[in-house]
Amino acid sequence: MTIFMPLLLQATLLAQEPGRSVTTGKSLPDTLLMTLPDTVVKSDSATVLMTLPDTVVKSDSATVLMTLPDTVVKSDSGTILKSLPDTLVKSDSGTILKSLPDTSVKSDSGALSKTLPDTLVKSDSGALPKTLPDTVVRSDSGTILKSLPDTLVKSDSGTLPKTLPDTSVKSDSGTLPKTLPDTVVTGLNEEDLSPAFVNDTLFPGTSGTITDTSLTKTGLIISSDAVDEPIVYNSDGYMKTDMRSKKVSLVENARVTYGTIQLTADSIVLDMETGSVFATFRRDSTGKAVGLPVYKDGSEEFESEELNYNFKSKKGVIRNVTTEQEGGFLQSLTTKRHDDGTLHVNRSKFTTCDADEPHFYLSLPRAKVYPGEKIVSGPAYMVVADIPLPLVLPFGFFPVQQKRASGIVMPKYGQEARRGYFLSNGGYYFALSDYFDLKLTGTLYTNGTWLADAATSYRLRYRFSGSFSFSYANNVTSYKGLPDYGKNTNYRISWSHSQDAKANPGSRFSASVNMSSSGYDKNNSYEVADHVTTTRQSSISYSKTWSGAPVSFSTSINQSQNVQNKTMMLNLPRGSLNVSRIYPFKPKKLVGKSKWYHDITTQYTASFENKINTYDSLLFTSAVWKSMQNGFKHEIPLSLQFRPFNNFSISPSLRYTGVLYTQQIHKRWDPDYYDERRNMVVPSVVNDTVRGVTYGHALVPTVSASFNPSIYGTFAFTKKGSGIEAIRHVMKPSVSFSYSPEADKLSSDMYRTVQYDTVGRMRTYSIYEGSVFGTPSTGNRSGSVAFSLSNIVEAKVYSRNDTTGKPRKIKLIDNLSLNTSYNLFSDSLNWSPVNISFRTTLAQNINIQASSSFSIYGMNATGGAVNELAIRQGLGLARMTGFNMSFDLDLGQLLGNKNKKQQSGGQGGQMSTGRQPGGPGAQGGAAPDNLPLSNRNLDEFGYVRFDVPWSLRMAYNFSYSKPGLRTNISQAMTMSGDLKLTPKMALTYNTGYDFRQKEITMTRVGISRDLHCWEMSFSWIPTGYMKSWNFTIRAKASMLQDLKYERRKDYHENY
Repeated sequence: MTIFMPLLLQATLLAQEPGRSVTTGKSLPDTLLMTLPDTVVKSDSATVLMTLPDTVVKSDSATVLMTLPDTVVKSDSGTILKSLPDTLVKSDSGTILKSLPDTSVKSDSGALSKTLPDTLVKSDSGALPKTLPDTVVRSDSGTILKSLPDTLVKSDSGTLPKTLPDTSVKSDSGTLPKTLPDTVVTGLNEEDLSPAFVNDTLFPGTSGTITDTSLTKTGLIISSDAVDEPIVYNSDGYMKTDMRSKKVSLVENARVTYGTIQLTADSIVLDMETGSVFATFRRDSTGKAVGLPVYKDGSEEFESEELNYNFKSKKGVIRNVTTEQEGGFLQSLTTKRHDDGTLHVNRSKFTTCDADEPHFYLSLPRAKVYPGEKIVSGPAYMVVADIPLPLVLPFGFFPVQQKRASGIVMPKYGQEARRGYFLSNGGYYFALSDYFDLKLTGTLYTNGTWLADAATSYRLRYRFSGSFSFSYANNVTSYKGLPDYGKNTNYRISWSHSQDAKANPGSRFSASVNMSSSGYDKNNSYEVADHVTTTRQSSISYSKTWSGAPVSFSTSINQSQNVQNKTMMLNLPRGSLNVSRIYPFKPKKLVGKSKWYHDITTQYTASFENKINTYDSLLFTSAVWKSMQNGFKHEIPLSLQFRPFNNFSISPSLRYTGVLYTQQIHKRWDPDYYDERRNMVVPSVVNDTVRGVTYGHALVPTVSASFNPSIYGTFAFTKKGSGIEAIRHVMKPSVSFSYSPEADKLSSDMYRTVQYDTVGRMRTYSIYEGSVFGTPSTGNRSGSVAFSLSNIVEAKVYSRNDTTGKPRKIKLIDNLSLNTSYNLFSDSLNWSPVNISFRTTLAQNINIQASSSFSIYGMNATGGAVNELAIRQGLGLARMTGFNMSFDLDLGQLLGNKNKKQQSGGQGGQMSTGRQPGGPGAQGGAAPDNLPLSNRNLDEFGYVRFDVPWSLRMAYNFSYSKPGLRTNISQAMTMSGDLKLTPKMALTYNTGYDFRQKEITMTRVGISRDLHCWEMSFSWIPTGYMKSWNFTIRAKASMLQDLKYERRKDYHENY
């Protein structure tokens, strides 16, 4: 049953809205009598009848029955009748009757009815009803209805006797719009009527106008102490309305809505006079709570056992309530809600555990909650597994804001053997705006070491986002006076920036900066990855393309750092402008046959670069800028390609290359050169750097030809049951030729000669030697022939479990290639090394790669190559100068299918070697979680489960190098993986072995355990300079990130 009822004034039936009706059990006549204190009465035809200080009565036929002193009466035709001092009575025919001192009423027949001292009522039939001292209402059948002490009102659709202390209003349709306290409803036979309220409708509309202590926009009478919003309530069970106590009881899934407030419970009692509700729950036959009250207002929502709330004051008392505050749960015995939304809680528990009985909580005897902002409490203590711990906090402050807020970042504390006690990562967080923030933190050790960090993140939706951090460390080793005392400074800069692809089509800006001094990670980082990484790369780039144009531009700042030798290379900046390939001689609309010159293509590339090579310790010194190298290079190639027949092409080309530098090299022979490092005179070639802009260029014609056929061979298997349909071998030989004629006159003079020994021998060198773009290739005669052969082997096989009968294609050899080349114009060592590479994948999981290099030339006594074949020196057809092989596999994926088969076989009843008769699970049912690991890994039939989630990745690398007399061999194996010991416990590991060093490489073992609202982790590095261990148990929730227990042995203690 659904009911709509505003709580107004002190009535049982309150203010109504337009368009609502009242349904009674009886039909009443259409006559309306009214008593108004100072009211204008309007007829159905919109004619103003009269204005009276006291009372006017009008019948349905529009006949004015009587007037009172000082009254003006207007007839239906509009004639204004004479004003009389006492009473004027007009008949239906328009005759003015005699003025009487009191009241005279004329019937339809014209007979003068009896004069009464108070009020006379005439029925529709014209019969004069019985005169009573107060008010009498008569129905259509003539039955005298109940006498009422004050005023009687009759509706058009039926008789509705009601008493009103002041005002009653009649609408155009004759429907009664409003009633006030002290209402009596009777039927024709004096029986009580029970109003039925249907479809949320209680009152009909009104077209009249009334006044009261307050008015709403609908023109209804609204009391000043009424609620602001309508109350909508319903239930799935029943509703009971008590008119005397003015309360409504809702039972079984009761629901009440007031504005944005929604309240649900098993039962709700609504007090219509005070505007308060009481909600509670019940227990079923098993003792389980059913229909706990749930209060929801916008984002605020909580569940309780009992709730008292007043819609007018917006205050309430809640018992045994649980509220969620941004990942945390607050359970309190008694809660008082104030009109501003704040809560005072008594005997409460704050936890991030969502279990019905939380595994841990902070006991808060008294606290105040600011929803969506914070929880502030007095003294609090920790309780774990319902056992109070001697861990008492003088006060508690728990921020639960949905938005970022500025505040103090609490530091962590600890102790190290080398640097003493410390407070780390404490500081202040600034929530500057919705778009960016700033966090300033620091770390301090008792031996004098300190770190300062600044980090900011920013984001503009649909535009860009990023983060920036800077860290500066003053590291002190040991203590003053000790032999190992030392002091140094380190820094680290990180910046990440990305742009939304739709923010600015055609333009893109990005940044990825990770730069630090060489000692920063060793002294301040606890991440293993930072210690095993030898190089760092950084870049800041911008690119631009133009729609409809073959032009693109890009520029970047790059940095490459080697943390082992402390060298650093920077490009500040570099950039390029590219014009993609175009056909300058090809018409837009071809007329007739295409000409050979229509296929001539060209493009343009321009590049600039500013390069610095230095050490990280000298990065911010003035000497760095003096060593910067600058350069500009552009190229314009013209090319044409002919294809006389398939797989054969001829390509003549002409390439122009120009370079511009701000310095050049001049070399000279100095017989008296003093070497400071060797502290002696050593005749040597001295390099002099000459500053100044210089330009060099070269124009090089080239002609090349290539032949690239493909040869296919197939071997079909005719024997049935072999599982192989065919094997196909694809060979791709390639022969290419390149020739450039001598064209020195087309190039600028970029070469000089210098004496390089005491004998006086001369050597040619380039003035652009060591420059960023090098020296353009001059027009010296050159030519070469290159040979290569690539092999691919594939097979079509049938799967044993495939019922379709169709084969599938697999690759047996992904690639087996061989390549070499011959220099046509070299005076010696014409053949380049022969390179062979091999790659294959077995079972879609085992990757094998190998490569080798061979030289067909022999060696001299020092190991250098000589122009003599290796076979003549007894070294075989060719000598191996290098060999590399790598092998890796994922054993977990490789055995994954077998595990499933083994499991299904066990369930089929076949005894496996892992069978343990009588063990848990042998009688059916899963093994409980608290069993030992050896027993837990059994299936429901008692078989050992081999499908426990696990992974094992193995890799082996072998390298052999012998370019001369010295041989270098290195080989290592690495393993990594994880094992799910239980559904909530996992083991991770990675290790390796270096066969050359004969030692285990960095090994790391980790165990993690999910403890529902807590998590436990243990990490152990047993060997190496990073030897350390760390044990942590902490709360999962981010708001309690500092609630943890941690023990560690730091790697800094190893040295």
